[in-house]
Amino acid sequence: MKLKKIHKNEQDEPWPSSEQILCIGGANLDRKIMIKGTFQLHTSNPSSTSLQSCGGVARNVAENLGRLSRRVSLLTAVGDDAEGEFIIEQSSRYMHVIPLQVKGESSTGVYTALLNEHGEMIVATAEMEIYDQIRPSVIFENIPLIASSRLVLLDTNFSMNVIAATIHVCLEHQVPLVVSSVSASKMRKLPRNLHGVEWLVCQPEEAEAYLGLELKDDQQILDAARVFHKLGVQNVIIICGAERVLFASQDGTYGQIPIHPFQQVIDVTGADDAFIAGMIYGITQGYPMEQVCQFGISCVDLTIQTDRTVSDTISMNKLHSRFQELYGTHSQNFVFFKGVYFKKKNT
Repeated sequence: MKLKKIHKNEQDEPWPSSEQILCIGGANLDRKIMIKGTFQLHTSNPSSTSLQSCGGVARNVAENLGRLSRRVSLLTAVGDDAEGEFIIEQSSRYMHVIPLQVKGESSTGVYTALLNEHGEMIVATAEMEIYDQIRPSVIFENIPLIASSRLVLLDTNFSMNVIAATIHVCLEHQVPLVVSSVSASKMRKLPRNLHGVEWLVCQPEEAEAYLGLELKDDQQILDAARVFHKLGVQNVIIICGAERVLFASQDGTYGQIPIHPFQQVIDVTGADDAFIAGMIYGITQGYPMEQVCQFGISCVDLTIQTDRTVSDTISMNKLHSRFQELYGTHSQNFVFFKGVYFKKKNT
């Protein structure tokens, strides 16, 4: 296996300025197959033609941010194959791509999702062996890129050592870091020392996998967030399906935002990536925590109304418009008291 790093002097663009967001992690080829009628195990199921597009959590977040008029770079790994070339070519329209091209047997990551007729995922497969080829030295070689970024988004597709190195570098250079859990199995790759993680975004089952706890209700989820605080995370956001988003900060801010039923759901693929992009937009614009979550939900609403992993309709104006439709001009405050969430009265 040979690793080809495309250095700064091989790029047309310079290293990003402090205004730029850096996304580190997966860039895959996404394949989506929609089942016609009721899905049945152990037999053949009729399906529609497979849709193929660029995917990967970090890459999807980066494209969403690019469509939201943010300056963004992507540090990822692709194979020396047609799929890798396709991802680089397509992604470069919205971001500055810094590809680590793996020569040899390792191929570009491929994610295949099987969807029901309502666009909801039945099962998915992920061929991601390529990310195991990346070593922590890649992160240390790119310290100037990380240190000059306004914010870093890290997904958990790379190895445990690469993830730990990224967290360490961000802490050392005081760069705000957002971590996306990706999945329960990949969540376990996070180190036990999470100092340097400013924002952690996960689902209850992913928190359970990492902490070894059973989270049955909101109080237990809030307790889990406090455990993450003790491990070093400043802000924890836990997405509870299509029902609500819970948030908790080390400064004592905590609560939940209900997710109102969306008007139309065509395909939920990419919803979590859209949420992260929306919240990063809110963070970089200086919004408080609850509105950061509301921007995430608003971005999800725009995404799931299309059959694309990243909606081609997303823009900064549309995001603000949807935010105002869902939440109004002013923020909504929620507090937690004796196991129940209450909306604060306006003062």
